[in-house]
Amino acid sequence: MSTQNPTLESLLSQLARRDAVRQAEKDLKALGSEGIAGLLEIRRSGPGALRRHALHALAAIGAGDELGDRDRRALERLVRVKLPTDRPLDHHCPFLWLAVPAAAYEGVFDALGLHDRIPATMAMGMSAVEYDTAVTTGPDGEETTVHRAFVTPEFQGWRMVFGGPVSDCVEEEVLARVSAHCGQAHFYFRDAYDDEHGWAIAEQGRVIRSYRTYREPAWTGDPLPWEVPQTEDEGWEPGLYEPNASLEANANEVAQTVTVDPEQIDEDTPMSGHGWLAVTAPGVGNGPFPGALEI
Repeated sequence: MSTQNPTLESLLSQLARRDAVRQAEKDLKALGSEGIAGLLEIRRSGPGALRRHALHALAAIGAGDELGDRDRRALERLVRVKLPTDRPLDHHCPFLWLAVPAAAYEGVFDALGLHDRIPATMAMGMSAVEYDTAVTTGPDGEETTVHRAFVTPEFQGWRMVFGGPVSDCVEEEVLARVSAHCGQAHFYFRDAYDDEHGWAIAEQGRVIRSYRTYREPAWTGDPLPWEVPQTEDEGWEPGLYEPNASLEANANEVAQTVTVDPEQIDEDTPMSGHGWLAVTAPGVGNGPFPGALEI
């Protein structure tokens, strides 16, 4: 395709507009293989003003695997340059996350079956989990659903994990497996309306305590030393709570007490190390996932 394609160039120019970027990404994806070929040609030959937008577009439509070696090396260099000065960002945090001790976080990759990890800034990781699912087609034509996870840098002695694979930890055997690899594993979630909350704590391969708003019983396991007793509720009366209940029902508040609450992280929160992106199938990489990654 010639780079003088008015439709393609018009769509690329819209990527610079916040109010038009979503629709432009959809329209670019609809162009299919012809659009990818045109974007790659722009990356090679210009126009120069559109080369950056063409790179954005290739990532946004899940065609990152089509990038040439020169572009790949350029992106890797940019990430390495950014990592030493990386800082938390004011991104919207997902409502579901895992926390493991930073000293043993390597166990997460085996426990959740994560592959092909690459260093990632906070911006990369948080933008990646907005688009954490991709469908790939193998040589035999069989489709496979692949998920992506972001393992954060260390905050207050903990690393958090966001993304599709973390949802499996709602099953206690998965959370228990993570704790067997990492010593401890804490799982937290709440719904978008802040109505349903849940949390679970596993140690050495066993879930020892959990809570979920609409489950019966809501609490499992014995109360832990840091939990506020139910008798401290101003409206407490005998028989009001389950026998093993406490007042610890808010996932974010529990996280802030025993690990780290991602919504409380800011520029002043100490951070060390760097994050990782990884996927649930070997040899897939990050190319097939839609959405442009920030750096």
